[in-house]
Amino acid sequence: MPHPEAQAPVPGPCLFGAGRLIPHLDVISAEIDGVRAADDPEHIHRMRVASRRLRAALPLFSSCFSEKDFRHWMRVIKKITAALGDARDTDVQIAFLKKYLKAQASMAPGTLEPAHAADPITALLSRLQKRRRLLQKQVTSVLDELEEAQVISSLREACVAPEGAVKGRGRERYTGILPVAADRIGRRLRGVHRFEPFVHNPDAVFEHHATRIAAKKLRYTLETYAPLYRRELKKPIARIKRLQDLLGDIHDCDVWIEQMTLAIIKQRARRHPLGAPAGAAVSAVAPLRRLLADRERCRARLYRQFVRYWDALVRTGFWDDLGLAVLEGQRSAFSHRGRLPAKGVREAFVRLSATAPDHEAHSRTVAALALRLFDELAPLHGLSRRDRTLLSLAAIVHDIGWTFGQAGHQKKSAELVFSCADLPVPVREQGIIALVAGLHGGNAPPGGFFFLLPPADRRRVRILASLLRVADGLDYLHAGSVTGIHCTIRETDVHCTLTCTSDTATEKARALKKSDLFRDVFGKTLVIV
Repeated sequence: MPHPEAQAPVPGPCLFGAGRLIPHLDVISAEIDGVRAADDPEHIHRMRVASRRLRAALPLFSSCFSEKDFRHWMRVIKKITAALGDARDTDVQIAFLKKYLKAQASMAPGTLEPAHAADPITALLSRLQKRRRLLQKQVTSVLDELEEAQVISSLREACVAPEGAVKGRGRERYTGILPVAADRIGRRLRGVHRFEPFVHNPDAVFEHHATRIAAKKLRYTLETYAPLYRRELKKPIARIKRLQDLLGDIHDCDVWIEQMTLAIIKQRARRHPLGAPAGAAVSAVAPLRRLLADRERCRARLYRQFVRYWDALVRTGFWDDLGLAVLEGQRSAFSHRGRLPAKGVREAFVRLSATAPDHEAHSRTVAALALRLFDELAPLHGLSRRDRTLLSLAAIVHDIGWTFGQAGHQKKSAELVFSCADLPVPVREQGIIALVAGLHGGNAPPGGFFFLLPPADRRRVRILASLLRVADGLDYLHAGSVTGIHCTIRETDVHCTLTCTSDTATEKARALKKSDLFRDVFGKTLVIV
């Protein structure tokens, strides 16, 4: 998979992405003729699923393509997914009504109103069938656009691996992807948990549907990165699919409940001819009421199953186990084996820091100040020597994002650390270093990787970032004027005295301004004199 720009990720992630995208292209290509023929709804179903998976996976590897091509592909894929979705939803509704009418017809005589009572449901079925025929024209139209735009062929061509890239073994071919995968999975996992407060609210219809969409995105992201993990995350994916299916069935019931409620209101508001039978209005509404009641009972039953299933996932620690699997469950072929000596690890980070040569001296100064703060405040934070090492490494690379300019350089620094293939540290530590580096410029909400971390590691990130922020402020002018610092921990504040080579009023002011995270973490005000 070619790289359009010098700053694109290393070949490993793009090569991996090619292997995940091409199967979806194959399914779409194989189903085109069947979808055009419209003689079997399963063609629509399979192509819709493949297009949704492609739409979910393609942005994960967007850096591997030119921005122009990526936007064009996404626009066309979005259109085909929407058209297929409308057609598939209508197919599902038609199939349900046919099954429902057949079940009603098989009931014992005397349990239903006269035959004409089923007319509103039969009429609805006819309208859906007519709508499906119209939707088929839209499906055909977007298929024409898909083929005319040559999206499948151009995307497949862009997914061809660079010459020689396929010769390496697994670890060499796919390096640089594990921390990025963990961060993106964490973002999807956080998206699901956003709606946890609404799980036990049976009337939170919108939020239940949003939970289903979030679960679907999480599942597709897990499936995309599954080959990187032991047993390909089959059990977690199966459990999330079960959650998604329950929420999907609940949503189908909600759609029917809304449609039948509106149909009953509309039917009751109709004006009947003066000569119509006295029971005509009642007979016309009764089938709608019966279908409404059926879907409400089904919805209540499915909702109880959903709540029990969610509670079981929480009770058994499923979500925590999933986070741990993403952080530590990588296949050995893609993981670092053993640890290099401390000198070798540091050299790897120094090489990464060299990508922003104008800031290397500043980074060394900030690293020294951050370590001094760490040592002075050891009784306050209680962290280990390994945490001290992580702080040092984060300080070395905290400004590499400047290669893309000042605006947003903190976020870019974190992204570069996440995606670097040459850092000989475990995935968890690489992510912690990236988060600490990314937080040096502001107390911005952490990303998905932070969500995966257990509480103790989240605390480590915040403590280390608070120290790095202060140290960065103490060298705000990049002049190296602050050469030492001594701190005294007091009841309500931390009093620090600086050793300087020149006036440091600007640096002191900047460090105090950046001490907000320090205050939040330790509950003490920082005083610098």
